[in-house]
Amino acid sequence: MERTWVKIYDVCTSHQIEVQFIRELSNNGLIEVITDQEIEFIDEEQLLLLEQFASWHYDLELNMQGIEVARHLLQKIDQLQREINSLR
Repeated sequence: MERTWVKIYDVCTSHQIEVQFIRELSNNGLIEVITDQEIEFIDEEQLLLLEQFASWHYDLELNMQGIEVARHLLQKIDQLQREINSLR
């Protein structure tokens, strides 16, 4: 299956997100940014996750540490729900 990459510049323009915010997410391991010939891209499959992080940051005013904690807690909830379903 072929992956589709979207330019970070286009994402920032259409979603009104700062480029530095996306770079911080990448530096903290929350999303993956690919650089090719000095142009930064994000995998199309990560766009929903990026939108979620941007909402938390801009609407709820969460800083990077808050985003990391919220993401970790949601992953833990998902894991526990899968365990409960497998026990049924």
